[in-house]
Amino acid sequence: MTAAEETPPLAGLDIFLPSPPPDAERQEAFLDEAAELALDGQPITVYLQDEDAWAFEQCEPVAELLASAGEAALPVTLLGSDVVVSAVYPSTEQMKRFAAAGAAARAPRSAAASACGPGGAAPLPREAGGFAAQLMGAAPAAPRPTGGPEIGGRRNLMGGDTGDGLPER
Repeated sequence: MTAAEETPPLAGLDIFLPSPPPDAERQEAFLDEAAELALDGQPITVYLQDEDAWAFEQCEPVAELLASAGEAALPVTLLGSDVVVSAVYPSTEQMKRFAAAGAAARAPRSAAASACGPGGAAPLPREAGGFAAQLMGAAPAAPRPTGGPEIGGRRNLMGGDTGDGLPER
C-alpha cells in the first residue's frame, strides 16, 4: 500500500477574506500558510471580498452570516456548507484538522443530538412514533390507557363559566 492509498482524501476549505484587510500583515501571513498547505495537497480556495464579490453573494452561509453579523465576521472559513471559523484567520493546525475531519465518514445523528454540541448523542431510531405512526397506520407501541378519573363539573378558568353553565347576556 502506498502513502497516497493510506492517507484519506482531504475535504476542501473555502476561505472568505476581507478587502481591504484590517491587518494586511496578518492576512499576508495567513495567505502564505494557506499557499503552503495547498502546495502540500490540501484543497483550499480563497476568495477576496473585492475581487470575488460574486462568491460572497452566491455562497448562502457567508451571505447570511454577513447579513446578520456584518463584515466583522470576516474572515470566514467554510467546510462544505458549515461555517467552522469566523472573525479570525484559522491556524495551520485548524485547517489541517478541518480538512481531515471533513473527509471522514460521519454517522447520522438526530437534530436534537446535533443541537447538544459536537459530541451529541447516539442516532435516534428511524421508526415513526406517536401521531406520525398513527398516520402511517402503524400499531401504537404501547396500549393507550382507557377510562380515567371522573372530573365532574368542569370550569372555564378563562372566565365566563362559573360552573352553572354559560352566563346569559
